[in-house]
Amino acid sequence: MKKSAYQSRYKSNFNTAGAMQIVSQRSVRRITMLLGLAFCFGFIAMQQVVRAESVTYSNTIKTEYQYAAKVACSLLLPHQDGSLARGTYRTIVNIHNPGDKKITIAAKVALATQMGSEPGPFDVTPFKGITLQPDGAVGVNCFDVAGYFCPIDGVCVDFAFLEGFLVIKSPVPLDVVSVYTARHTDGDVESIDVETVQPHKIRDTVKLGSTQSSKPGEGKRIDYPPKGSAAYNDYKPRQMCGGIAAFPCPEGMKCVDDPTDDCDPTKGGADCAGICVK
Repeated sequence: MKKSAYQSRYKSNFNTAGAMQIVSQRSVRRITMLLGLAFCFGFIAMQQVVRAESVTYSNTIKTEYQYAAKVACSLLLPHQDGSLARGTYRTIVNIHNPGDKKITIAAKVALATQMGSEPGPFDVTPFKGITLQPDGAVGVNCFDVAGYFCPIDGVCVDFAFLEGFLVIKSPVPLDVVSVYTARHTDGDVESIDVETVQPHKIRDTVKLGSTQSSKPGEGKRIDYPPKGSAAYNDYKPRQMCGGIAAFPCPEGMKCVDDPTDDCDPTKGGADCAGICVK
């Protein structure tokens, strides 16, 4: 029996529709597979980016507030170069975290140099990180400030005295209070002043330097001002040692507690600086 023209057209249309349906199903499966692979590779790539960002962020912190606390420190000998009245000056900067979360802040030291002088390699130190617990506080004294200069590119600077700023950067507002004391070259404290340091709103991403101090005998040490210069006025300076930066003594000398400061290691004083004696 001959098929009618209608039946032939119907069968042809049916075969074409079936073929299209098969192709469509295969295309859907291929697209689904490609999307699945893309998602997997995208997820892996995203994980790699997250890991890379976390690694980078471990050496940097994002900050929004900056504090500049003045520091004046007589270390190896009293100030006597004419920048301040002859005497012994000390500073301690107290930093308090008023929040309920642990935070990491950054701090560096910027020296106050003579106007018109050329920039030097030790004018501004690298940043160091400081961890503050919720409602926690820390005090940065003159010997801590001196520790920021040891080491810098393998060199430790032993300051007889220094002036400048402790620059603090934080992601949240802080309470920053500086305490200043002064006295004659010998004797007890004669003056004290307390100053609240106000913040500047400065957004920044800060790269943290190494927090490790140099080991005894490592690196090069230089004196500032150089010993024997006019700044000493024939005053024989004492060699500072110990402290938070663990300054070593020259060969043949030992480190003992400095009886002229107010830090007593036998009465709970932590990281007290000492003097070198034979």
